[in-house]
Amino acid sequence: MTLAVLALAWLLGVAAAAFSGADAAAAVAAASLLGAVTFAVRPRAGTLVVAAAGAVLVSGATLRYDETTPSAEGTVAVHNGSGEAVRLRGVVDGEPDERPTGRLYRVDVRGVFDGGLWAEAQGKVLVRTWLFPAYEYGDLIEIEGELEAAPVFPEFDYRDYLLRQGVVALAAYPDVTLVEPGHGSALTEAVIDARRSLAGRLDEVLPEPQSSLASGVLLGTRSNLAPDLKAAMEATGTSHLVAVSGQNVALLAGLMIAAFAWAIGRRPAAWLALATIAGYAVLVGGQASVVRASIMASMYVMSIVLGRQSAAPVGLALAAAVMTALEPQVVHDVGFQLSFAATIGLITLGQEAKLRLEAFAARWPAVARSPLSTPLIETLAITSAAIAFTLPITALSFGEVSLVALPANLFAVPAFVAVAVTAALAVAASVLPGGEMLGWLAWLPATYMIGVIELFASLPAASVTVGGVSLWLAAPYYAALIGFTWWLKAQPVGVPRLPRLWERPGPRLANALAAAAVVAVAGVLVWVAIGTRDDGDRLSVTFLDVGQGDAILIEGPDGQRILVDGGPGGDVLSGALGRQLPFYDRRIDLVLVTHPQADHIGGLPEALESYDVGAVLNSALESESPAYEALVEAMREAGVPRYVAARGQTIDLGGGARVEVIGPDGALTARSAGLSDADPNDASTVLRVVMGEVSFLLAGDVEEEGEAALVRSGAELRATVLKVAHHGSSTSTTATFLSRVGPAIDVISVGATNTFGHPTDAVLARLSDDYVLRTDEDGDVRMETDGERLWVTTGR
Repeated sequence: MTLAVLALAWLLGVAAAAFSGADAAAAVAAASLLGAVTFAVRPRAGTLVVAAAGAVLVSGATLRYDETTPSAEGTVAVHNGSGEAVRLRGVVDGEPDERPTGRLYRVDVRGVFDGGLWAEAQGKVLVRTWLFPAYEYGDLIEIEGELEAAPVFPEFDYRDYLLRQGVVALAAYPDVTLVEPGHGSALTEAVIDARRSLAGRLDEVLPEPQSSLASGVLLGTRSNLAPDLKAAMEATGTSHLVAVSGQNVALLAGLMIAAFAWAIGRRPAAWLALATIAGYAVLVGGQASVVRASIMASMYVMSIVLGRQSAAPVGLALAAAVMTALEPQVVHDVGFQLSFAATIGLITLGQEAKLRLEAFAARWPAVARSPLSTPLIETLAITSAAIAFTLPITALSFGEVSLVALPANLFAVPAFVAVAVTAALAVAASVLPGGEMLGWLAWLPATYMIGVIELFASLPAASVTVGGVSLWLAAPYYAALIGFTWWLKAQPVGVPRLPRLWERPGPRLANALAAAAVVAVAGVLVWVAIGTRDDGDRLSVTFLDVGQGDAILIEGPDGQRILVDGGPGGDVLSGALGRQLPFYDRRIDLVLVTHPQADHIGGLPEALESYDVGAVLNSALESESPAYEALVEAMREAGVPRYVAARGQTIDLGGGARVEVIGPDGALTARSAGLSDADPNDASTVLRVVMGEVSFLLAGDVEEEGEAALVRSGAELRATVLKVAHHGSSTSTTATFLSRVGPAIDVISVGATNTFGHPTDAVLARLSDDYVLRTDEDGDVRMETDGERLWVTTGR
């Protein structure tokens, strides 16, 4: 008990300091509370000595916290808000965070250019850049731009959050120049390279969103998850499955024990779980947060290995005390809080719940002997315990509570280990000839897991927003929860015997029913995988939801595939293609580039890397932009033949379907080549896709002058469907052009909450007589035709 009290004393002191600003009064109150509770539990003279030592530790923890509180003084934060460009040099610290249209870099500043000389400087700057060019961990870069302090929101102090990670300033889209690579840790660089290689192999054997989910489970990366899937996971309380936390690692260990205990015994399975934790920690990067999570999860596993589960809470408290002594500010880390709470829940309430569920199952001998009984009991016990102990932290930190977390986790968690194991096998086999076909193994559980998450997220009131939750509400909740767990532990294990009617099914029947359920689920998933659309002799044109950008997939009656543009980034394009194409067929016959702007070509380098592209039909207009240079480099590495688009070209898709290149005017292309990279819109390659009586006009980003040139050219512009030019900008889609096209349906490819105001009210007014579809509201817009009729399907 003495060790437990001393560990709790330190933790109580750190917590009191964190939530009171290191107020001495809070430390005194915490010490008094600890002494009173300790003496009440064990009223002995020796307890007073322990309580006194605990009071000293509370005070020491408060002082330790206070001296490690970060400050922006003496850093580059002095330039925040000056309104003047600052020139800095620093090293990219950590793996870049790729977003749909840009990247975030944490730059550890080494120097500032002041008065004509470089002077030493300190602090980290969070730099936001465009997708291209890309920089790597360890690159020494020079940035020039304005620095700003991070904002403080009413419900979240973002500035304080970044400051505790050493970040003292923000820089949005500064000028960036690579000075020299190789200024980081060789070990960290090797780990990042290994993670990137593994993620790349997952992309090769799995489509999106299965690939990003498997990467999240296996590598702990969440940034590549599709926004819709990320929102669904938050609504169902399953986000922890793709986060590196003690809860996640302990869950992995617990499920491995459950999965292998029936075959090799519980303790050998626990040793296997420990080895898995160590390997997992190395695989996901070995950062401090990963090490902390692994230590906490190991406490849970060691309690099983040593058969001392009653002592596990003490070991966990000691481990947490050591962690906070080394780094007191970690107490503010939500990941640390969730890890500690979830692990203590698994060790205490989880064990009690498991014992009672086993006793309950024992009343049905057939069920108890089923090989699925132990994994299901373990899953239900650890899931319910983790949710119960992390609920207040979730409410406090995110202001949202999932009402379907328990059933969603109960159905999703069994696939968690399956995804991790099969993804690892698929990656390992991908280096062998034909090994990519093992992607089936990982695709099945990943698809099941996504389906479960999306199903529960779609339920009414899946999650609720909670306001006014404070520490004063969380404290009594935890007191009641701990009291309930203590009371439950004191109760005898067992439940009343149930009627004999329920004991009649034999073990063979129970096992058969369980096997039938597994086979049924697998059968449905296989049917979904191979039951791709049979369009027969149809032509399909799909306007992909890639945010603020363009990407269109054309599939001919004979199966040809043409990708017109690639959206603003690789993640959104991969996700969109994954929704439309079977994962086992990575063929794209032709990539067509309408014009070299980032919102049209940003995703194409990744498509050229991940898909088997037959050829590229490039715009006649070239560019020196970083995005275009990345595309040219990707084409060179892929070794695909390149051709130049020109008016009059025709691509035969079979079955009477064809693609006609009807623009741009040669003079416009030549003139655009002399303009800045920001103004190549009128040089966009314009396409007309035709089958029988149905046609599509894909207008790229042409503006008023380009539209007028198309009208003057005499080209056939009549179309059933118009892809509205330039995302609905007021500089395009003139009344004259619309009268020549005469569409019945208009499709606008546009990003939700874009900063350009697209589509404008003026354009929507011009389209008021047509049926308008928008990717920001309708998702992917898929149209199929047999030349006479048109079928329209939307993603939302």
